[in-house]
Amino acid sequence: MKYGINKTPKEVMILIAQNIRAIRKDQKLTQKMLSEKSGVAYATLVKFENTGIISFESLLKICNSLDRLNEFESILIPEDLTRKEALFDF
Repeated sequence: MKYGINKTPKEVMILIAQNIRAIRKDQKLTQKMLSEKSGVAYATLVKFENTGIISFESLLKICNSLDRLNEFESILIPEDLTRKEALFDF
């Protein structure tokens, strides 16, 4: 499955959960280890990986623990800011 204009919010939630699971496994972390490292309850992490449902704050905590929080800085940038930044691209 890939991101796209035809995906529903639920499909994107599930895809993000699958990606987080894959990153967690790549880093050789169990769900319990990631729960402890992130401060997100174990049951919340399990539910997220199975359903894609999680609070935004908990998602950010998990991403921070996986050293992927910086990826959120580049989403949903206002167009005006993007145009201004482009002035400095050479």
